[in-house]
Amino acid sequence: MLKIKKGTLLKINHSRKGIFLARAKEDFKISDEWYPVVLATERVEGSNTWWEGGEEIPCRKSLCKITVFKNA
Repeated sequence: MLKIKKGTLLKINHSRKGIFLARAKEDFKISDEWYPVVLATERVEGSNTWWEGGEEIPCRKSLCKITVFKNA
């Protein structure tokens, strides 16, 4: 089971928000339902809202695929 460490840079392919970079807010496992991540890019727009860089962005396991971009 893959464990992601706090501060790891991740590439997230989200079915509703598109592709963006985020950092792990805390340690978590890939098997968790929700991924605690903070947006590392300037802005991401969802279907009816947006997130600015540095904000926590909700990422649910069933809606996105994550790839480790750079380890912490």
